[in-house]
Amino acid sequence: MSSFADYDAFDGVGLAELVRRRKVSAGELLAEARARADAVNPALNAIVYRRDAEAAREADAVPPDAPLVGVPFLVKDLGPPLAGAPLTCGSKLFANHVPDHDGEIVKRFKRAGLIAFGKTNVPEFGLVPVTEPVLFGPCRNPWDTERTPGGSSGGAAAAVAAGVVPIAHATDGGGSIRIPASCCGLVGLKTSRGLNPVEPFTPDYVVDHVVSRTVRDSAAALDATCGRVDAGFLAGLDAPPPRLRVAMVRSAMLAGAVSPVVKTALDEAARLLASLGHHVEDAEPALDYDAFASAFLIEWATGGRVMLEKLPPALIGRAATKDDVEFGTWTLTTIGGHLMSHRAEAQATLATESAKLIDFFTRYDVLLSPVLATPPLRISEAGAPFPEKTAAKIADAVGSPERMRSIVRAVARKSFAFAAFSAPFNMSGQPAISVPLCETPDGLPIGMQFAARVGDDGLLLQLARELEQAAPWGKRRPRVWSGASSRQPA
Repeated sequence: MSSFADYDAFDGVGLAELVRRRKVSAGELLAEARARADAVNPALNAIVYRRDAEAAREADAVPPDAPLVGVPFLVKDLGPPLAGAPLTCGSKLFANHVPDHDGEIVKRFKRAGLIAFGKTNVPEFGLVPVTEPVLFGPCRNPWDTERTPGGSSGGAAAAVAAGVVPIAHATDGGGSIRIPASCCGLVGLKTSRGLNPVEPFTPDYVVDHVVSRTVRDSAAALDATCGRVDAGFLAGLDAPPPRLRVAMVRSAMLAGAVSPVVKTALDEAARLLASLGHHVEDAEPALDYDAFASAFLIEWATGGRVMLEKLPPALIGRAATKDDVEFGTWTLTTIGGHLMSHRAEAQATLATESAKLIDFFTRYDVLLSPVLATPPLRISEAGAPFPEKTAAKIADAVGSPERMRSIVRAVARKSFAFAAFSAPFNMSGQPAISVPLCETPDGLPIGMQFAARVGDDGLLLQLARELEQAAPWGKRRPRVWSGASSRQPA
């Protein structure tokens, strides 16, 4: 089997340059990535489907001038189809669903020269911020396999963090790029709404992009997928950002509290920004966080109900039953049915709070916060978003709006105890990026979130690149690493 011993020394952009210079072939890079997946996937359960033969053929035929020519890649098992590969969405309902075509963003990934040799683990339908589907079993964090890599792009983040691939597809509807990036010590950009293509049935607050170990890989991927001629995200990294007005949020936003170790990390990030000449001050948007959390939860549950009603007939020609999905999914979507009459009011609330958030950026260039209120949770710690007894309470409250609001408000605070800072930017459509600046005393990653105005994706990438140069994270290695030192010679 061929391999490439210097794989660890390069990111995706660097590997592609080596392929163009014929220092290594796309096939050799693919062989190395496959061997790495074989080495660590039993411990991580990050990759749930392999397409080695198809990938080998694509590596042989990849255009030599593609910007990311020959770079091994993985596609998330949720969202865009990859022709000939199952698209399960983490659910046994779709275990046998095999699309015969590529989704638009997958086509763009392929045109960029990326070689997709597998699909990554996701929670069922991406509904929770951890990756523990019944269908495939839990995905584990390479920094500590007793902890979650986050979700819903948990498999993608675990594989990238473990060095299997430098970059992997991810999606984000409430933090599903940024949460795993924070948990796994990666760069995770949620792009501005509409910048990248999405699939039919996708809510407008969901975006597709990638997780990566370097900022320039994220920028290069965005150049390739956004559909703009000469988008310039990668080239823009050659220039530093202007000195920025940065608002730092010290509150817990959607959560009840922030852990002390995360507060310490936030202060470290603020000091780093200030040392680079940016103006940092305590400030935050005047959002009604309780109202936002409740409204988002209603939108999530009702949207899940609509998805479960419409998607199965469209994809497999029949309706879903209780036995087709996990208990938590069925409970969530059942509750969504009870809350459907509240959806319009919830959407109006989200629009109102999003307008406040957008207005805040007339005074500041960037908002700094943590991504998560705590370090990565332990496997199974998150629990179900709606326990059975809560579902019963909501069913009993149908017809009593005040009682319904009270129950939802109580559940919402608990639901955001972990992922407290990401969802508002999905609703406002603004770009936000997780940057792996900090870690706990025992070495777990803590991502910092930087958000900006709609369309300022390039500015966030420039800022992240400046931070990457000032406080490099590229040499950090998790406990489970797929590099040559972790494998026996072939």
